Formats: sequence, structure tokens, C-alpha cells
Amino acid sequence: MGEKSDVNNQDINGEELLLLRDVYKNYGSVEALKGINLAAKKGECLVILGPSGAGKTTTLKVIAGLESVKSGEIYFKNRIINNLEPRNRNIAMVFETYALYPHISVYKNLASSLNALKMDEKEIKQRVRDVATMLGIYPFLDRKPGFLSGGQRQRVALGRALIKPVDLYLMDEPIAHLDAKLRYQMISEFKHLQETLKISIIYVTHDWREAMSLGNHIIVLNQGTVEQSGKKEEIFKKPKNTFVAQIIGDPPMNLLHGRISGSGGKPVFKSGDIEIALKERLEPGPAIMGVRSSKIHLTSSSGNSRIKAEVYSCGKHGMNTVVSMKIGDEIFKTEFKGNQKFEIGQKIFIQLDLSSTCIFNEKKELIRVLGE
Repeated sequence: MGEKSDVNNQDINGEELLLLRDVYKNYGSVEALKGINLAAKKGECLVILGPSGAGKTTTLKVIAGLESVKSGEIYFKNRIINNLEPRNRNIAMVFETYALYPHISVYKNLASSLNALKMDEKEIKQRVRDVATMLGIYPFLDRKPGFLSGGQRQRVALGRALIKPVDLYLMDEPIAHLDAKLRYQMISEFKHLQETLKISIIYVTHDWREAMSLGNHIIVLNQGTVEQSGKKEEIFKKPKNTFVAQIIGDPPMNLLHGRISGSGGKPVFKSGDIEIALKERLEPGPAIMGVRSSKIHLTSSSGNSRIKAEVYSCGKHGMNTVVSMKIGDEIFKTEFKGNQKFEIGQKIFIQLDLSSTCIFNEKKELIRVLGE
């Protein structure tokens, strides 16, 4: 399941803005974080990806100081901050809910944190104007939040965090409740802000598209454990286990359970009546073949990795056709280009492109990426 990150072996040498080492957090008898290790560099956007209950928000809260840890160390700017009060950490947090003051104007919402710092009034006005202009909310400074759209309120919440001069911004699914059009727009704005201002962000999401769009590095979290940490290309191409393989991609990676055996000295993957010859030599035994949707093609010809399937359901995804098909006891889901017609129960043949196919062992751990 979880992995031990290389963070645990790193020296505190100033290259990392933030380090978590073996951080545990309990809520009564519930273990929310189970030895979390992560490293965030200055000026990068680190994305924490995982389903509900993975421990994403808890991780942000212990970084911000809103929750204490059971054990482990949190290093920020080369010093341990476990016992440092939130107000002394120089960290800002943007929550999923807007958390705006409804009874005061947008201007006063933006200026509130600067007033708390007793900043000069002239400087406050300048910073509010700059941030509001950058986020496209300058015309609404006199309005109260209740008279703004959801996207505008989210910009105000973001602005209230960005206006404060801090070293690290924590963003807890800040656009999860917006509609699809606004989400795409806000992702673009986050990316623009991060790259132009070189601000340091830890961004939490359950959406793999957001993670791949925003993250320089991605940490996949599951039930309080780090499943994998690395660059987004590596996580997509070389998932360390089937959990990571299926959390990234739409449709997710298809998994076919079977065995690897030898046939005339050549390795073969067998699953029920399906036999697929492999070029790579692999240890015989139980295995799981992981195939991305883009590697599944309709075919009428015979040959290796040609598989008979039965249409289970079908639908549209934009201009393409999404098909769920029954292969033995498994349900595969794929997307074919263009408008194609299928009927439930229809028998079809598919061909697997084995390049970049992942082979996992019976413990669901990656053992080989075919073609590499």
C-alpha cells in the first residue's frame, strides 16, 4: 500500500520550503494520517490528490497549525514548527467554502487580514487595488458577497489569501463546488498566478484533471498514507499500484486479472479464455494487466491480444462514444473517437496495444511497464 518517501532521508538544507517527516494524526481512535512524508519546494505548486477520507484536508490543517500532530516533525523554512501558533507560521489557507464576511464589502473582506497586521492605510489600498485588478473583481469592491456570483465570490476568497504577504498558500479544494465552466476558468487563473508570481502553493483536490493541470509534483494520498509521490508524467505512466493507476485518467485504467505463464518458452498472460503473448520475460504467477483506454481499439482481424467482448453500456462524451464492455468477468471502459453506434449485448472484438501497458503483481504493485 503506502510508500516511504525519500523525504525521510533528506537533509534540511534550505532547498525545501516545507517538509513533513513521519507525521501521524489521530482523531480519537481513528488514525487520520499514518506517517505522512512530503516535501514542497519554494515557488512550486505541489498537489495532494486523493478521494474523500484520504487525509488531504487534515494534512493542510496540521501544516497550518489548525490541528496538532500525534508524532512526527513539520519543518518550515528550515525549522520545526510543530508547536508554533498558526498566526506565527506566515501561511495562508483558502478553504472550499468561501468563508467571507457577508455583512461587509468586498474591499473590507480583502483588507481584513492587512488591518489585522496594522498595515499602513495607503499600502492597504494599493494592495487591495492590485489584487482586485489581477483577479478581475475591481469593479465589485463596494458590493457585499451576497450580490456576487459563485465565481466572483471564489475570487474574493482567493484574493483575501493572496493579499497577505506569506511564504506558503494552502488551498483546500477551492473550486470543487463551482460548475464545470468556472472550474476550467479558475484552473487557468491559478496556473497563471502561480507561474507569474512564483508563489508557493500546496493544492488539495480529488480531481485528477486539476492535479495534472496545476501540479509540478503530485502526491497521491489514500486513507492517510502516501501511495506515490513524483512528477505528474511519472505517476501517469508508472503508477506504483492499482490504486494510483485508477485514480488518474477518465476512463480510469482498466484492470484484467489473470496469470503469467510460459507457453513454449514464451511468456503468456492468461485470463479465462483470453491468452495474450508477451515479449517481455516475467516471473510466472498471478498478475493484473492494466490497460489505458487509449490503448483499446476496435478490430475485426485476428491476432495477438484480440479479445472478444460484449457491450454492457454506451453513451456520449462530447464528440466521442464511451463504451463499457464485459470481458470475461471484468468490465472494461473505453472511449472511441467519433459518433459510433453500439447496442447493449452486442458482440465486438477489440485489439490491445500493449505498449505502456502496466503489469501488477497479486499485491497490486507495479512490476513492469511493457515496452520500456
